[in-house]
Amino acid sequence: MKYRHFLLTFMLAVPLPALLAASSPAFAAGGAAEGQTAQPGAQLQVALTLYAGGISFGKMDMDATLRGSDYRTVSNFQTSGAVSAFWQSEIQATSSGKIGAKSLEPDLYDSYDINRTGKKQEVSLTYENGSPRLYADPVYSTTGYEVKPNELKNTMDPLSALTFIVSGVAADGGNPCALTAPVFDGRRLYNIEMTKVKDTDIKMDNGLYAGKATQCQIRYRPLAGMKPRVLKSGESFPVINAWVVNYPSGVAGRSFAVPVRVWADTQYGQLSVVANSIKIDGQAPKS
Repeated sequence: MKYRHFLLTFMLAVPLPALLAASSPAFAAGGAAEGQTAQPGAQLQVALTLYAGGISFGKMDMDATLRGSDYRTVSNFQTSGAVSAFWQSEIQATSSGKIGAKSLEPDLYDSYDINRTGKKQEVSLTYENGSPRLYADPVYSTTGYEVKPNELKNTMDPLSALTFIVSGVAADGGNPCALTAPVFDGRRLYNIEMTKVKDTDIKMDNGLYAGKATQCQIRYRPLAGMKPRVLKSGESFPVINAWVVNYPSGVAGRSFAVPVRVWADTQYGQLSVVANSIKIDGQAPKS
């Protein structure tokens, strides 16, 4: 059980929002805004595999579209392999909102999760004036670890945070790692803090990419609302590393900063997330 909690916390920190996921109603609500449908959209589609100690334990795909001043992202996650013996989950997530000068402003996040027993959990965050309003079915208790309303201002849902990271919106002088994403997932408030380590040349083992990349460090900083079982685990959260590759879009002024490999060395072995398929504007980029 302790290993499961560590995996969950690692996924929160990546962040891979499929573990916090979203429900089908957002597919209709998250489309392009009226008047935006004729504009070209920059699109990123990526499929990833999750590993623990070199053994696959899940798959995720993400489809993000930036169209004019709007964004919409859909994500799906499913556990697989031996890990399903103690943790099985199928999760869908969607998020939509506005693109700011250096940030994203979410409008709606919906989540839908089915575990191995068939239990379902829906979570929705609706944003008004930069603050989220939570809906959960079934309702879950936050007594004893509430997040104060003033702390929620200008936060992002997990899927918007991932979209923010890959969108390149916050890139400073070509540095895709100079950003902090404040995240509220309905229960927890935390920062995802990224910093640049170095420019590097990489060659992925699966042959997906070889060439220039930026190596980044990702730190997970809990702020409020954390459950005691996470806070009192007696372990410091490991530094997460990522290789980030810049992929230009055919839409003028848009490019994507894609983490093609994310990993952390832990007492449980290396946990990693590896991209195995990438499409930009519907086409596989040339490596």
